[in-house]
Amino acid sequence: MKGSNYLIAPMLVGGVLLMWGLAMSSEGSHGTGDGLLTAKLSMEEAIATAKAKFPGQALEAELENEHGQTVYEIEIASTTGAVTEITVDAQSGELLSSDIEDQDEQEKSEGKDKE
Repeated sequence: MKGSNYLIAPMLVGGVLLMWGLAMSSEGSHGTGDGLLTAKLSMEEAIATAKAKFPGQALEAELENEHGQTVYEIEIASTTGAVTEITVDAQSGELLSSDIEDQDEQEKSEGKDKE
């Protein structure tokens, strides 16, 4: 009986460590799989930066790796319905780029989401 306890304890510990490792390897990872992306700027701060220049409703925000640089990509819908994609540097908070999305692109994207 005691011999089987010596086998069960290491198996339980090993199982817990394996599950914890698997959870940590996928939790919070985005983009290219190069590991976890780090940002000095919070997502809320990045959205506030984008909305200061492009007022409207934030539709989507993602932390991504673009060409080795960690950025937030934020989509904002204006009161006229135009959707602008804004890229904010996740380290400095600098607004890097903005692009008004074409209505056709929005419809194609929405159609893919429904499939």
